[in-house]
Amino acid sequence: MKALNKTDVLFVGAGPASLAGAIKLKQLLNQKGRDESVVVIEKADKLGQHNLSGAVFEADVLDELIPDWRESQSGFAAKMLANRVERDELIFLLTGGLAIKIPEILVPSPMHHKGDYIISVSELVSWLAGIARGLGVEIYTGFAAKEIIVEDNFVTGIKLGDKGLDKDGKPQSNYVPGEMLEAKVTVLGEGSLGLLAEDLVKRFNLGDGRNPQVYSVGVKEIIRLPEENNFGPNRVIHTMGFPNRLLTPDVFGGGTMYSLGKNVVAVALILALDWRYCDLNPQRELQVFKSHRFIRKLLEGGEVVGYGAKTLPESGYYSIPELVANGAVLIGDAAGLTNVRKLKGLHYAIKSGMVAAEAILNAIEHNAFSKWGLKRYEDRLAESFVMKDMDGGRNYRQVFTKAGRAGVYLGAPLTFVQQRIPIRLGTKPDYEGMRKSKLGRRYNGGIDRLTDVSLSGTVHREDEPSHITFLDPMECITCGEEYGCHPCELFCPGEVYKFEDHKVMLSPSNCLHCQTCRVKCPLQNIKWEVPEGGDGPKYKVM
Repeated sequence: MKALNKTDVLFVGAGPASLAGAIKLKQLLNQKGRDESVVVIEKADKLGQHNLSGAVFEADVLDELIPDWRESQSGFAAKMLANRVERDELIFLLTGGLAIKIPEILVPSPMHHKGDYIISVSELVSWLAGIARGLGVEIYTGFAAKEIIVEDNFVTGIKLGDKGLDKDGKPQSNYVPGEMLEAKVTVLGEGSLGLLAEDLVKRFNLGDGRNPQVYSVGVKEIIRLPEENNFGPNRVIHTMGFPNRLLTPDVFGGGTMYSLGKNVVAVALILALDWRYCDLNPQRELQVFKSHRFIRKLLEGGEVVGYGAKTLPESGYYSIPELVANGAVLIGDAAGLTNVRKLKGLHYAIKSGMVAAEAILNAIEHNAFSKWGLKRYEDRLAESFVMKDMDGGRNYRQVFTKAGRAGVYLGAPLTFVQQRIPIRLGTKPDYEGMRKSKLGRRYNGGIDRLTDVSLSGTVHREDEPSHITFLDPMECITCGEEYGCHPCELFCPGEVYKFEDHKVMLSPSNCLHCQTCRVKCPLQNIKWEVPEGGDGPKYKVM
């Protein structure tokens, strides 16, 4: 790359939203005989390594983007078609190993998944990238975007992070300064908790009048089962109850089990980050979940071969900011487009990228890249199924919070009427939920955190500056005294934080990039930055 790079349209983050947007935009440009450049940058070393999701996928949106994908004979398409959901179950897990299957007639229609497809988002990203490159999209990996560049109230591009700094931030022999990438339109598709997206929202006041976004963290393992196993292919299970809801019904969340073939299953536990318990450890809760007799039987003889963690934006319709600013657009999870009522966000991300592409083409043709020149994206998205679905669950997540300690027992019935509530129910930042209350979990079975982290493949250069810092280390002492423990030592899925005599021992090399820490730290004392490009987890089939 040159010292100063210029492109017409720059997508930040090579996730499904950005790649779908880049594909659609290049399709439209090619149809019109135009040669505007479309570039995608990704902080992971290889495509798909930082992508983790469920994922049960509604494929109609893919039919629209790539009409002949079913006949493409690609390995990914064949695998996806073979993983069509045939068994779709909702199970209420009770203590004592009991399990109750919820009759299909009682399961709300948004939670029906039969006919959808079970996919690996990591593999989806790699496949989409190949299609994008075939159309002329340039994709660069290992490039960490550090900040947006704003000139005269107009986003003109981004600045990349420096490479080759030592622990003290001094240049080494292999030092490469962060470059500026200029673009007429910068599309932020960084995913959940995107730092550039957050900065854009703050700088241009795009979140004024909206609810604060709230999040869940999903901790997930990939388990290889024997050839002959109790789970089987083409099966999706969602669970309620054990391990949290019976003893602690105020913790919103549940379990998922998705087959990724005949003998591979993805097992995850998703927990809302507004929990009150200062000693709750999500990775340990996943091990407790797997200990339930119903789950244990399904996983009998299995071996954990992968692990990861990710946050999900859950606040829904009332937390979605304005999606355009002068020279910039927000798409996918970076825009908060996840529907917790349907337990899905992937098809919304892809559709948002496609709609953004159509609006950007219009802006290119009229040479109008201001907020008003890009507003067609926001208008067209509002007319699409994306915002209609989001509106349908506009108070869904909030009713569980308003239910307080009654949690699921009051929140679940309210979900049937949440759309009819005539007012907007508010949200509070997740960290405000923390209390001195303790879960008191004493379970030591399953796999420990560090073993799980080793299965994520996460790697960070040991002699680079830490991308995790405390704004005031002394506040950690206050935190430990106030809560009787150091919450970050427990809530981090990667075991990044350790304390000895109230002295912190950071292990940033363990970081899974989920950013749970900066959302959940009760004193908001943790600063998380994007590390050097190429660092982080190395997911393969997440």
